[in-house]
Amino acid sequence: MQATSIPSSKPLVAFFGATGGTGAAALVRALNAGFFCTALARTPSKLTELLLSKGVSQSAISSHLTVTEGDVRDVSVVKSALSPNGQIASIIISGIGIYTMGKVTICAEAITSILSALADLKPPQKPLIAAIATTGITTGPRDVPLLMLPLYKIALHNAHKDKHNMEQLLTDSLAEAESGGKDAWFRGFVALRPSLFTNGPALGKPKLRVGTVSNPAVGYTVSREDVGKWIFDELLANEERDRWIDEKVSLTY
Repeated sequence: MQATSIPSSKPLVAFFGATGGTGAAALVRALNAGFFCTALARTPSKLTELLLSKGVSQSAISSHLTVTEGDVRDVSVVKSALSPNGQIASIIISGIGIYTMGKVTICAEAITSILSALADLKPPQKPLIAAIATTGITTGPRDVPLLMLPLYKIALHNAHKDKHNMEQLLTDSLAEAESGGKDAWFRGFVALRPSLFTNGPALGKPKLRVGTVSNPAVGYTVSREDVGKWIFDELLANEERDRWIDEKVSLTY
């Protein structure tokens, strides 16, 4: 499924993991605001049905969304999703993730594919990457309540290790470019570190608290809708979005 055209003063936004709650929440707001978007989906019809159920019109989907079918681990498919009609996305949202007690590597694999695709595309205007990570993986002050530490260290260890590896791949790519190695082909990244997800409505400010590595917001839960809304408000609709580059942003109630 391909959008009719992509002439817009707004940035073209690429979504990976758009059928997940957070990615979908950001994509719905982007389409309703007139952004041209591209998304990768294993089952495009599932994404269309989800967007319709969340109030996005069929006309907005047809005119403003290009959906590429495939798996995020396939670099050729990722390249197609990043560059519909030859225009390369200037903002990339990765909402890929799965929570399991078993071994999981999908977040790191997804970012690896995105970075490989960008290296092949060599965009003249390097995009911003926003990736959904998690609290509990910080190297700074503690960003989870003490009562939650056993859950984070045991039940969520493997999933959070994958999130940490994803962040590290982005950090290492930029560091290599700065040291004279391979070009990173993206201008920076923002890591979103929400606390445990709920399926509740977006509550917004002042309920939603925002922190950074040096001054984290510590809490128990946050809704997927609020994180998606923050992504839209701060990284898509806000022209000063680059102020968040290199930040690891904690989001919680």
